Amino acid sequence: MSKITIGIGAVAIAAAAISSPALAKDKLTSVTALQTNNAMSQSFLTTFVAPLNKKAGDALNISYIGGQEVVPPRKAANALKRGQFDMLHSPSSYYIGTVPEAYALLASNHGPKAVRKNGGWEVLQDIWAKKAGAYLLAWGESMTSYHMYLAKKPPMKDGLPDLTGFKMRATGTYRPLFRALGATTINIKSSEVINAVQRGTVDGFGFTDQPASVGFQEVIKYRVVPNFYQTNTVITVNLDAWKAMSAAQKKMLTEVGIEYETASVLWSEDFRKGDEQKLKAAGAEDIVLSKDAAARYLEIAHGEIWKELAKRSDHAEKLRPLLYVPGKPQFQVDAASLGARHRN
Repeated sequence: MSKITIGIGAVAIAAAAISSPALAKDKLTSVTALQTNNAMSQSFLTTFVAPLNKKAGDALNISYIGGQEVVPPRKAANALKRGQFDMLHSPSSYYIGTVPEAYALLASNHGPKAVRKNGGWEVLQDIWAKKAGAYLLAWGESMTSYHMYLAKKPPMKDGLPDLTGFKMRATGTYRPLFRALGATTINIKSSEVINAVQRGTVDGFGFTDQPASVGFQEVIKYRVVPNFYQTNTVITVNLDAWKAMSAAQKKMLTEVGIEYETASVLWSEDFRKGDEQKLKAAGAEDIVLSKDAAARYLEIAHGEIWKELAKRSDHAEKLRPLLYVPGKPQFQVDAASLGARHRN
């Protein structure tokens, strides 16, 4: 599977974009909060940007200007709001400070199709517009899930990893779960994780089920099973840029965005299978929790996120039934069953 990269010209465009207003409405600049070589960034470029540019022709063009080298991930949402670029592909966990409701996507066990159908997406779009100055366009890679990865084997307590004394790299995505299991959490960029583990700054981290995409298999000794959550990666558009676009342009972006919600799942699952082989080849071992312990582990993971959202948002009670069904199992992708449609 090929990767899309950027060159010197794109870096020059990035510098210009950060120091100048957004480009004309028929050309949108885009940034990924994750590294360009991250699997989810590659999914965005392959299953959204490329198809949109091909379909739109001269009517609309998305110019990708880079990832974390353009703007630090935790500053990307505010940079989008200020119009330093027009479009952002980012885990919604980087929005938590501004839009705590982003937690709802993380702890959801519904997919985009169901959330669009039951009205949850419109609620989230309204919240994003008011709080982040952004139009919530699409939710991609939604069946990609997460694991806990460790550089040393933890003791077990009541069948669960006891992280007391462990230092874990964590964003808002993982912090509630890791702290609930006793860990101290540290906030560092994903691009610094390998060095942090090698130096003993952290003992582990949370990441998607595609850790080898950024070389993390080099430092992973153990992976805790089962997987938890689902990817909360969204495409957002600066609200002023969105309003300046024509109805036809908005329609095209929306249509390709919905297609991307399915295409990105299939692309990511194909990528995950290859990534899994690399992780195993590097010698990582699975710590497989028992059925009962796994159920409690997932209950803690999801429950802690919804508790956190309830503390931070008046919308928590409204969002929970739209995005979460208690007891609905977590799962891996059944790509064959997707075909040309997305799951409910």
